[in-house]
Amino acid sequence: MINVYKYEAEDEESCYEKCIEDLDVYSSDIIVEAEESENLYKMTVVKKEEVMNYIKEFIKQIGKDMNVDIQLEVREEENIFSVTMVSNNNPILIGKEGRTMNAIQLLLKQALQNQTGMMIHVNLDASNYRAKKVKRFEYEIKNIVREVQKTKTDAKLDPMNSYQRRIVHALLSDFSNVTTESVGEEPNRCVVIKYIGE
Repeated sequence: MINVYKYEAEDEESCYEKCIEDLDVYSSDIIVEAEESENLYKMTVVKKEEVMNYIKEFIKQIGKDMNVDIQLEVREEENIFSVTMVSNNNPILIGKEGRTMNAIQLLLKQALQNQTGMMIHVNLDASNYRAKKVKRFEYEIKNIVREVQKTKTDAKLDPMNSYQRRIVHALLSDFSNVTTESVGEEPNRCVVIKYIGE
């Protein structure tokens, strides 16, 4: 279970001081959702350690229900929890095209929101499936960029989700003579790689 703490004070600083003293934590040990009204500052707070423990228990239970032994590591950086899973049956855990893993991630995010009332960011990966997929995706994009540079012809990529579009934009910041632009409406929004010359 994750304990949810609520604090309010006249200003942000007083609210933080009250919270940190009461919970005996550092500001880096908590996730805070704040709300400010005219003369009142309100904070909803959860401890990162409790979130990590909840994630571990949740995934262990899912593994038990699936009859899959899951070993996992949970890391947190900038309020994003990265979960690396390894099991005795990775294909079952990952599912076709990562669907089972995506479903587990969705369930976990919803369970965390139900527990805390907060949107907590979680990224699941099993046996480096996502990491390998991102590497393949980046490799394909780099090949397209080189083609655009060589032919000086713009390339419109297939529709992709916001996460993939961010990867493309970040990747292209390392290349000269090209720029990117997102065009279209969801779910058909895509990236155009444009040649901009010397």
